[in-house]
Amino acid sequence: MPTSKDVAVLAGVSPATVSRVFRGETVVKEKTRKLVLEAARQLNYTPSHAASILKKNNNHTVAFLDPDPRNPFYIQMISQIGEILQEQYGFSLLMAPDTHYDKRLIPAIQTFLSYRVEAIVFSPIMSRLIPQLSELLTKEQDCKFLQLHSKCYPQVDSIAYNDVLGMDMATSYLLSQGHRRILIVSDDVDRIQGCHQAYRKAGITSPEIPVVPLPVGVTAQEVFQCIKKARPTAIIAVSEMLGLATYSALSRLDLRVPQDVSLIVFDDTAWTQAMGITVIKHDDQEVVQYAVDRLTGLIDGRYTQVDHHIILPYLEYRNSVRKILP
Repeated sequence: MPTSKDVAVLAGVSPATVSRVFRGETVVKEKTRKLVLEAARQLNYTPSHAASILKKNNNHTVAFLDPDPRNPFYIQMISQIGEILQEQYGFSLLMAPDTHYDKRLIPAIQTFLSYRVEAIVFSPIMSRLIPQLSELLTKEQDCKFLQLHSKCYPQVDSIAYNDVLGMDMATSYLLSQGHRRILIVSDDVDRIQGCHQAYRKAGITSPEIPVVPLPVGVTAQEVFQCIKKARPTAIIAVSEMLGLATYSALSRLDLRVPQDVSLIVFDDTAWTQAMGITVIKHDDQEVVQYAVDRLTGLIDGRYTQVDHHIILPYLEYRNSVRKILP
């Protein structure tokens, strides 16, 4: 396998010049840059980012752990944060998709730590504390951590959402539109609290459809069976993926939105926009700006105290909720 030294010999330059070219430094003359790139092409040489950052203590690299590559909501946030870090602050980026948090989260973080990255962004979306990870986060001093979308580990910074309030808003809106048979498609116990709050405020002690969480990791087929059995007039799906499963189930049952069943989904993505689905959403730019500021501040030492930032939700009204007349 060719090395940077081989490229340097073929181009007639020093190994340091080769490194400068691949780091994109502007001090290298254009003629020299072309010589190095042509030599690299002839030798089929590709620089190893992992090898280079291992040589540095301050490697200016941020790593992201994507909790679910199927969910565009997570990809959108990571992409926007990463783009600003890269273009405005000159950070290099690493990403590990689909970490399967119950099995591979800790090994993935340990791999990034072995690369000596300056910060790791991860999303404990299952909201379940892993003792080994908690211990690792407490002991690790050289790397900064940011929890994105959830606050599970109090010892490191987080950006989370007030999902209880979001559920309260969605349920209250459906109740105001005359709905009483509301199915909650959620495997998150905490979010269910917001639904109970809305019913209490409306003076309803016994909802027509029991407000209970579905099994953790509920499947599309289970969602289908729930809708078929409950016969709701309205549904709240608490994530983009559960929203897709719900919409698919309604189509299989030949139920139209909103003529037959009203639908509200948490998180706004391309399909909810295209289908005119009412959503509980958050200010994406607030998330991105806070994440960028917090990460850069943790790395450069501006921030030394742990901070847990809460993003407030709001309801984006579209065409997926029908008013039921008394």
